[in-house]
Amino acid sequence: MLNFQDSQTEHRDKLKKTPLEIFNEVYAICDHLEKEKHPEQIAFKIWDRVESKLLLCETSIIFSCVYVILLFSENKNSNLNFFLTRIKQRIDIGYFQEFEPLIIEELKCITVRTDSFDFLKNIADKITDLNKRKLVYAKCLAHYKQIKDKGDIVMQMVDEVSLINQIIMLSAIEKQATNQETEGIEKNESGMDVASIKVRSVVILELLKLLQLGTAHNDLTKICRLIAFLTGNSYRSIYKAVQEGISFSEFYNKQIESANKILLDLKSPISIDINGRY
Repeated sequence: MLNFQDSQTEHRDKLKKTPLEIFNEVYAICDHLEKEKHPEQIAFKIWDRVESKLLLCETSIIFSCVYVILLFSENKNSNLNFFLTRIKQRIDIGYFQEFEPLIIEELKCITVRTDSFDFLKNIADKITDLNKRKLVYAKCLAHYKQIKDKGDIVMQMVDEVSLINQIIMLSAIEKQATNQETEGIEKNESGMDVASIKVRSVVILELLKLLQLGTAHNDLTKICRLIAFLTGNSYRSIYKAVQEGISFSEFYNKQIESANKILLDLKSPISIDINGRY
């Protein structure tokens, strides 16, 4: 939490609330939800209430904490899982991934206490990074292989790791195909060149900066949602690219020249620097 508060990471907003204020909000939400019979029905209502008084990044951090706490809660209300599924749709993945190590560590402790593969899988499935999920199963396997009469759960984990490997391989193939498609120069119906997602994103970022609506004035998540909406591309891929910083290779020379010429014709004060980082 202190790292979030003092974050110097580019494009990550500095928290306005103190860690204590955030923990108090987390405690109040968890306490409320554990008393609710149907917490899933009020998931978005609680989110909207918190978001109305805090930064969007603070809201994502708060509900990431709530998620981790309730995920391992001893409360037997099965509806809490429905709540977690619904609320995770709202949490910014850029902040949630910082909490995944907590899930992994707790899962390693749970392996000592359970014989249920379904229980382990339910927790492991909450880890979005497939490589990290596979690593958790590997550590669990190392534990169970040292114990007698654990054949069923070991085989189930081996099968799950095999499935994860297949998904990772298919995702890599799909990503490569997508990159080849998006990196190429598209054409519109009139035969004109169409800018790649990188160039389009940078133009939008620079226009927002000019209007004083850029990252200095807004959460990065809101800006990336706008870019995703305008371009039709994946919010997650746009967020990741902008968070890491968009840069260009010589491949983009022609597109950037075309974009700068159009901007110049519009008498716009902005232009794209092929050597810049956005």
